[in-house]
Amino acid sequence: MSYTPSSNDLIAISPMLILCGVALLSLVVQFLVPKEDDSKPLWVLSVLGILGAMYALYHTTGSPGYGKFFGSQISLSPLTVWLSGIYLIAGLITLLIAPPFLAQHKTLFPEFFPLLLFCLSGMMFLTSGYDFIVIFVGLEILSLALYVMIGMARTSVSSLESAMKYFLLGSFSSGFMLLGIAFLYGGSGTTNLDGALRGLFLKGYESNFSKLGFGLFLVGVSFKAALVPFHSWTPDVYEGAQTPITGFMASAGKASALGLMIVLFNHIPVGEMGESWKVLMGVIALVSMTWGNIVALKQENLKRMLAYSSISHAGYIVAGIACGAGLEALYYLFSYSLLNLAAFAIISYLEQGKHEVTVNGIAHLSAEHPLTALSLSIIFLSFAGFPPLIGFWTKLFLLQKIAESDLLFNRILLFGAVANSCVAFYYYMKITIQSYMKQETGAVAGVRDLPSMPTLGFLVFLLSLFFTVGWVFFQPGALL
Repeated sequence: MSYTPSSNDLIAISPMLILCGVALLSLVVQFLVPKEDDSKPLWVLSVLGILGAMYALYHTTGSPGYGKFFGSQISLSPLTVWLSGIYLIAGLITLLIAPPFLAQHKTLFPEFFPLLLFCLSGMMFLTSGYDFIVIFVGLEILSLALYVMIGMARTSVSSLESAMKYFLLGSFSSGFMLLGIAFLYGGSGTTNLDGALRGLFLKGYESNFSKLGFGLFLVGVSFKAALVPFHSWTPDVYEGAQTPITGFMASAGKASALGLMIVLFNHIPVGEMGESWKVLMGVIALVSMTWGNIVALKQENLKRMLAYSSISHAGYIVAGIACGAGLEALYYLFSYSLLNLAAFAIISYLEQGKHEVTVNGIAHLSAEHPLTALSLSIIFLSFAGFPPLIGFWTKLFLLQKIAESDLLFNRILLFGAVANSCVAFYYYMKITIQSYMKQETGAVAGVRDLPSMPTLGFLVFLLSLFFTVGWVFFQPGALL
């Protein structure tokens, strides 16, 4: 076996190479520009790097095409390409949104730009890896970058606390995953994705190693996806981090963990043992969507509300994965990522570095800022699944897939998902009620000197338009 990479191998990972190369270049450039103007060249360089990675990702679908590379350690497939596309779109939108808000908090450090690019490359390795070692390396690249990004507000106690909490719990989850990989190797003799998972179906004690290993690995993935009972970090980290960073973590970060879940369950061989793992994840999904929605009911802070909402949405997606939903889960993931980015962008705008955005704080928002109130209502009603917004169609497609089977387990998950959607409707509707149906003016809504931000306004307008009519031309069949 030759360990010299071929041209096709290098082209297959060219998007990651571009991101890492531009990130390293930006580390050098930051020392060559004037201190008072150090963010603009880095911003331009980072945007060009992401656009270049997008072009390279599109190019890989034609040459070298889908397949295995680097000795079956990297896999290119329609699924991995779309997942990588989600990360890059989220990263580009974050670059368009984040800098002015980070500057308000005086936390727009030059390191933000290379960290974001390294994080995106780690996400792409995470879901494109066809070997558990590559997957773990990708996880650590994105995790280390996220730890630092969350704690960049060095003068904020809550930011430092959230970074430390995420770092400590994330380190434990990484330990579980690494120990799981060791057991998977012990049970199968390989860390290759298909070979290691085939060890689950072997006879004798070797199969026990594989089962234990896969269980431990799923613990780590469930932590990153914020599934119950591995969710405790989510509300504190979401609230403590800078809001644009929270939006990136809730969209691209969440998508990478759930994308890895889709990849893993696509490679579990069909059989009784495979169904057992799906039932296990289905139970976790049902508990996650129920707990997330119930706790979100009493949340006043919008960031904490969205944190618990993210736990419930992760439950919906994993429920679909457990029932064999591939396209539908990916479609849900794509739409949910964009919704999160738009929601946290508006929250960042309303905060202005001074306010904590609460449900009561946005009372009568429509009177002072009608377009902001309209966009916020579209986003939260879409989260709730209000027809004909895109959130309704994502849930409909996912629930239709779950309902295709007559299995009792699928019926239970279907009933649980529908019941939880009804519960979630209550707290999502509170946003529209507060914005349009309250006479008194809330603390945030009463701020009249919000600056004009044309770029943000145009971006939110495009996203709101997509949430309203995007389902007409963009449906699961367009993905794979």
